[in-house]
Amino acid sequence: MELTPTLILNLALLIVPPVALVLVFRQWLARHIRWTVALTALCDVLLFWDELFYYESFGLFAVLILVQLAATGAAAFNIYNKQRKD
Repeated sequence: MELTPTLILNLALLIVPPVALVLVFRQWLARHIRWTVALTALCDVLLFWDELFYYESFGLFAVLILVQLAATGAAAFNIYNKQRKD
């Protein structure tokens, strides 16, 4: 599989928003870090609206979104639980 510029851009768009959201919430809004999962899902829908309903890429898109949401959720709840214990 060849890495095309579009594939690299899509990969960056799948990685950068959740990481940025988790870092921003961790720094300034740690009590509300659980919202990063919902905001990540909203960002994904807005960024990939045209691919969301394209029949050939829907399955792959759905799997990538679920993996991304699981990773974001795990990071957010890990940070949330650590902050609650402190």
